[in-house]
Amino acid sequence: MLAGISILGALMIWQSYNAAIELSEARAKSSAQVVAAHMEWLMEASDQALRRIDAVIGPDPIRASPGTIANLRDAVSDLPDGFQYSVYDETGQLRMSSMAEAIGIDVSDREYFQHLRDGAAFFISAQLEERLSGEQVFVVARRISRDGEFHGAASIAIPTRTMGEYWATMDLGPDSSVAIVRPDGWIVARYPQLPQAINLGTSRLFTELVGGDAGFYHSTSSATDGIPRVVGFRKVASWPLIATTGIAKSEALRFFWSSLRIGLAVGLPMLGLLVLGVGWIIHLLRADAARSKQLVQALEHNEFLLREIHHRVKNNLQAVSSLIRLQPMPKDSKDDLARRIGAMVAVHEQIYGNDQFDRLDLARYLERLVNEVAAGFPGAVDVATSFEPISISRDRALPVGLFLNEVVSNAFKHAFRERETGRLEVKLTSEGDGAKLTVVDDGDGYDTSGDRKGMGRRLIDGFVAQLDGSLEVVADGGTRVVLTFPTD
Repeated sequence: MLAGISILGALMIWQSYNAAIELSEARAKSSAQVVAAHMEWLMEASDQALRRIDAVIGPDPIRASPGTIANLRDAVSDLPDGFQYSVYDETGQLRMSSMAEAIGIDVSDREYFQHLRDGAAFFISAQLEERLSGEQVFVVARRISRDGEFHGAASIAIPTRTMGEYWATMDLGPDSSVAIVRPDGWIVARYPQLPQAINLGTSRLFTELVGGDAGFYHSTSSATDGIPRVVGFRKVASWPLIATTGIAKSEALRFFWSSLRIGLAVGLPMLGLLVLGVGWIIHLLRADAARSKQLVQALEHNEFLLREIHHRVKNNLQAVSSLIRLQPMPKDSKDDLARRIGAMVAVHEQIYGNDQFDRLDLARYLERLVNEVAAGFPGAVDVATSFEPISISRDRALPVGLFLNEVVSNAFKHAFRERETGRLEVKLTSEGDGAKLTVVDDGDGYDTSGDRKGMGRRLIDGFVAQLDGSLEVVADGGTRVVLTFPTD
């Protein structure tokens, strides 16, 4: 037993270790996808702003003017806070900028300006230091051409600290990292921020995994800070950028090591108590079996008592019905009372006859009621029934049955009072969270404008209210009565 437990424990530890690694791989990969999606939106917004700047610049040499500056501000008004726009002439001199104090700076030596001057339409710089403030930024720049000639450049400087927002929202751990890298290996932006740009061209991302749009790899030592990480990567759609997220191995395995320490601290002493535990468990199982047997017996006894109660209630109701028939009353009144009591008898008989103490089958109950009412009237009325199997609480079954008893009895007494034949249809269907009970006859039609204060109609209205239902009565070449009510 101890050998088996030890082997099982080792397998569980190995499985937990692999599960922790696989979870960190999946998390790194999905986090990279999130960063790529954010970066795609950021690049689209920046490119649209640059295109609007290009549209504002006229054909004349790029120079600052109040009107142009106002138009530029409108063009970049939707950029996030901290993003700085700049417009350079063909020599690299800064002519217009969101930082007025930067006017006059020369960027002709910057990589992005040189690429645009040499013919590139769009360029994303590696991480660089902003000359005025010293802040680490990366630049998104677009060439401004007029009549096919280089006219100048427009750029947006984005602080690399913006990557900290993505890093914070993903909660990958204190030693995690997020970065944007160009296909040539140069880091565009990273959090935690770097003091200067680094080229990752020799990392596994470019030496072993080149060509893949998304994935992950294990870095034994990061080129930026030496921390081993699980790195997820994803190419940014439509842009020459790769988004990466790194989860430190210590963070990936933190929960595993914590769980292992707790497991060993608890598990090893438990092995010593195993034998005593087995004996105690056997004792508990025997006691539980005895209690279960007692509960089963008590349940059977309670069910017997419930059956007996419902059986006696049924017998008492039948005795009441018999006493009513002995009273000097009009026959119609006696028959109406007998049918109403019969509807109540049927509920209790269905309960104890089928052991349905909480809910009962409404279809079987209503089928019996219709047959009993039809049998109490002379004539050859064709009765057609269609009942879907619907379960209903016993407290709601009785008003449904009494309602149907009144409606069907009224149909026999009034719709077919001067006819030997006719047709009566009774249908029960599901209706959302409730049910719909429909009674249709082809009799003379019910006068809906007549007296509504008779006993039968008052009872029908009372049953509808008791069920929290709605009633619809249509008299047109017969009578159609529709009751819609909830079943719970």
